[in-house]
Amino acid sequence: MYENMEFIIACGGKSTRNYPHSQGIAHKCLLPFGDVRLIDYVLKDIIAMGGKHITIVCSDETTVKAFQQALTQNTAVEEKLRKHGKHKIADVLKSTFLPQDIDIKYVIQDKPLGTAHVLGLAHRVSKNRNAVLIFPDDLIDSSNVSVPFIQKIVEAFLQNPKHILLTGVKKSDVSNNAVLQNNRLIEKPKEPISDIAGYSPCLFPKECLDYIEKQTEQIEKTGILPNQSVMGEWVYTDGINGFLDNGGEKEGFSVQMFLLNPQEYALLDTGNLELYEAALIRELLLHSRFQESNKAVARQILNI
Repeated sequence: MYENMEFIIACGGKSTRNYPHSQGIAHKCLLPFGDVRLIDYVLKDIIAMGGKHITIVCSDETTVKAFQQALTQNTAVEEKLRKHGKHKIADVLKSTFLPQDIDIKYVIQDKPLGTAHVLGLAHRVSKNRNAVLIFPDDLIDSSNVSVPFIQKIVEAFLQNPKHILLTGVKKSDVSNNAVLQNNRLIEKPKEPISDIAGYSPCLFPKECLDYIEKQTEQIEKTGILPNQSVMGEWVYTDGINGFLDNGGEKEGFSVQMFLLNPQEYALLDTGNLELYEAALIRELLLHSRFQESNKAVARQILNI
């Protein structure tokens, strides 16, 4: 299922916004989140919907090895836990084991050239597929519904593969996000005309990725970033706008916001220390296998 879809998880960067928690670990995706880790939370919905092809983009070989080690099945420890009657912990550990048929590839982005560059590098190892770009800072809680949000947005894309889709979230302040204006994306707008902010997951047709990959080749040859953003990086919104400007719009492609329904799904932003801690507390109290004891501790503290 979803053979024509690559799930790209952007795991570059130094994770400094989550210091000191992330200091000394390969990437913040390996931080604990509830009973598991952030990377496990990201992977669970991909696996639940039947996704098979996953590319993790890292900043160096050390980070790649850390993820490979973290995602290795440790059946010996699971068996030891069960032998000692620690079945809840064993169940949690087993929940992080990936199915044998999952195809995980690793790509290294050794220079922080932006998220469009991430897409270009990742597309090289999955040239014949459309792609889902996932920023692991943006977690979407799908626990109250039967269909994960990522599956919903993928199915919407497959209904019209000429739509480039961003997850749209209604916000009072969109100044740190991308907004849609006249079929183009405006990054960090100073005077936004919309209250719908762009988040991941984002859906990209193969044709857009082909364009971005060609631009990535030019970067390697010239050292010059196309459509350089104000941040000094070539970000995914630049890649989308460049594709539309250079023939994509004439060929019928357009960019759309796929709205997240807050009655069904909760966006959990873990992008800095404060947001991460708030989301972590929520996860421990609502979804941990130990939530009842966690709630008892929280009540005791609040009463004090």
